[in-house]
Amino acid sequence: MKVLRILRGVAALALAGSFASAALGHGLIQDPPSRNWVCGFATKPDESGTPRAKTPECAAAFEGTGSGGYQFMSVLTHARGRAAVTPLPQNVCGFNSETFAGGATPWDRAINWPTSPIQAGPKVFTWNISWGPHFDDTEEFRYWITKPGFQFQVGRPLAWTDFEDQAFCVQKYTDATPNANPNILPKKASQQFDVTCNVPARTGRHVIYGEWGRNQFTFERFHSCVDVAFTGGTGGGNVVKSNITTQPALGTDFTGAGTVLLDARSSTGSNLTYRWSVSAPNNALYTLDTPNAATTNLHMANPGASQAVQVALQVSSGTSTDNSSVAFTHKPAAISSAWRDLGVLSATARTLNAGDSVQVRAVNAAGQDIFVPATPLVLTAANAGSTAWPLALAQAVAAAPGSAVRVGVLGSGDQVQAAANATTNRIYATTASNIGNAFLLVNTATNGGGGGTGIAASYVVSNDWGTGYCANVTVKNNGASTVTWSAAMKVQGKLDQMWNATWSQAADTVSFTGPAWQATLAPGASFTSAGFCAKK
Repeated sequence: MKVLRILRGVAALALAGSFASAALGHGLIQDPPSRNWVCGFATKPDESGTPRAKTPECAAAFEGTGSGGYQFMSVLTHARGRAAVTPLPQNVCGFNSETFAGGATPWDRAINWPTSPIQAGPKVFTWNISWGPHFDDTEEFRYWITKPGFQFQVGRPLAWTDFEDQAFCVQKYTDATPNANPNILPKKASQQFDVTCNVPARTGRHVIYGEWGRNQFTFERFHSCVDVAFTGGTGGGNVVKSNITTQPALGTDFTGAGTVLLDARSSTGSNLTYRWSVSAPNNALYTLDTPNAATTNLHMANPGASQAVQVALQVSSGTSTDNSSVAFTHKPAAISSAWRDLGVLSATARTLNAGDSVQVRAVNAAGQDIFVPATPLVLTAANAGSTAWPLALAQAVAAAPGSAVRVGVLGSGDQVQAAANATTNRIYATTASNIGNAFLLVNTATNGGGGGTGIAASYVVSNDWGTGYCANVTVKNNGASTVTWSAAMKVQGKLDQMWNATWSQAADTVSFTGPAWQATLAPGASFTSAGFCAKK
């Protein structure tokens, strides 16, 4: 994958409403594209099996997995990975991910995964960590490859015996001396790591398994599999390379309404197919004439405020694919707006409950969280309604001291006016700030029972795609004694899955208990390893 990085900033790759929770990192291999990049980032579960799917194989990957495919950036464990864990987990690509309750992920499915061309020798692996850019505690990257003579078989899941015992690449990193290892390039502006490895010689089709590990403060580790086809020897064949040119040439900015010709005819390979897509905080401003052709016109309406736009191209031939993208800032014409549009406050209107709390979480270019207001707004019976809380939150954000964030509707005079509508209100940050992402946090606090009072459960939405969402759960013991805990909380919609907890749901209330390894909580202690996905 080639990324023509025109925009320098966080928002360049934070797309499709996918965001991290406040506590976790989240990332995956972007280039060459991993399985969870191909089916997860590029093709979402709601797109699979439809003409919008960039990769038809994703329908088989997502079949029967509910909303799990939206957790493509959260294939994680809290362990030392393949080099240290014994016995090794059953599932290779997901490493029995905690997000999937220790079971198989969509990316462990034994389907005919698309491959990317690769050659032996130095190769850059790009990790996208824009869902939680934790450069400060990154410790290492490790990669293993399947053995010579490996035969990929559709219908047979990968096994550890398919892979070499030793990693072919181990690269260490310390953020205090970020340039100490010349084989690791931390790209903090775009929230990526480029890791250079010497890929062993192979022929034909193979799989590379990779890990991004954080240090002892979390021991959080992310897992990805990349399907590759070696060029040269018996594994040669059709080499696909995507390339984008534009007319007129896109610079760092595009101002006002207009049309740009997107041209992929300089891509190389035989019998190519093309798939164009556009991602922006306000996608309604952008249309493509022919998204499946080598050339297409991108039509852009005049935005009310600046916003980050990414145009992506996927070029395919058979099972080989390659991806490119261009990113730019789209600015309004005629007026000099002080605001950057970060997207809608909420994709759906919903009624909250008294005692729930709301705030905006913004993320700056350094990966630091900024919460506005600093103390969440606790709702009452008077302002928990579907039109009341959006207005109350917008007013609280505007009143926050020194805030570069606003919630509302951009009106005349470049003023952001608070509105009593969650789907009309948008989140804005000043163009002078370095804020590139922002989203709504809703905390539902409900006391639970089972072993004593003072247990409070809450959740923070980590990914909202309109018809469903995923969230991370926190359970805290606010009491004065250690308890064997159980908890209950109200949620929106019906749960598809919940990890690291035993749960049941009745109407809008989910009741749950913790795993055996954290069934008790000391006074003031919290349990943060559970989460869930639900349909609205």
